[in-house]
Amino acid sequence: MLRRKFIVGFGSLIALPPLPESGRLGLSDIVRIREAEAHLVQLDSQHGSAQLADIAGRYIEHVEHTMRHCTYGGRVQTQLHQALGEICEEAGWLAYDSGRHDQARSRWDTALRYALLARNPMLQARVWASLSRQAVDLGHGAEAVAIARAALDATRGRRDPRLSALLHSRVALGHSAERESGRCAQSLHRAEQEFDRASGQAPAWLAFCGPDELAAQTALCFFNLGDYARAAEADRDALALMETDEFRRNAFATHVSMARNLLAAGEADGALESGHDALGLLREVRSARWSAHLAQFRDDVLDRAPRKAEGFADRYQESAT
Repeated sequence: MLRRKFIVGFGSLIALPPLPESGRLGLSDIVRIREAEAHLVQLDSQHGSAQLADIAGRYIEHVEHTMRHCTYGGRVQTQLHQALGEICEEAGWLAYDSGRHDQARSRWDTALRYALLARNPMLQARVWASLSRQAVDLGHGAEAVAIARAALDATRGRRDPRLSALLHSRVALGHSAERESGRCAQSLHRAEQEFDRASGQAPAWLAFCGPDELAAQTALCFFNLGDYARAAEADRDALALMETDEFRRNAFATHVSMARNLLAAGEADGALESGHDALGLLREVRSARWSAHLAQFRDDVLDRAPRKAEGFADRYQESAT
């Protein structure tokens, strides 16, 4: 018998995938688990939030409980391990975006274990792409490069061009953190070439990975290299290419990025305009990572242009509470 279970999230009840308490799992159960993971990805694209990371953790517990109390054949077992790996990867990203680095690493370690059980190198590469991004935030540029290159090596000749582009952009970001501008530029160029090869519909988890994502990654690279004017220009390109209704959290992040880049480039008026654009999304998007950058921008703009920034600071205080 399938029992419907619910958890509270975003002010309402969110249904966990209906799964049997005992008996035999089939491919229809795998479909329900995958639908749940797709729902998490959609909520992340629209909102993010630490609460969503907790919801993802409940999803994992729910599916693992079913796995340990049911029987299944070899084909279902492989699909189950892959589905669990994908949910753990998404849960890790949600924890990372919420500033919970230890929890993120734990989720990604579990995701890698399930990817190995499923014998799925593409899922491993997806996890490594996230670990590489985290390494940059933690100040480990060389580690970020090594992780992304390992993912490229493990999937050589078999991966979607969008995944290739994402991994090359991670290599570039690692080089930028090490202040290696030449190597960074080479990797960004390779990422652009891979995007040009992409065709057809992307896997659901890679839907975010288009030209706008590459432009946003380019902006982060230029920021790390201290070229703030070019970073702001790349942010403008990202926003022009982005489907902001579908990827509101990415839009929020890019507005924050452009605000800090313009301010660092000496363009306080443009920086404040971008900051106000970010504030317009703050109530519906919850990314602790980028909210912290927005708070830092408020402090910086008050230091550099206090008279112009008063209105922004007042609106920030109202929006953030």
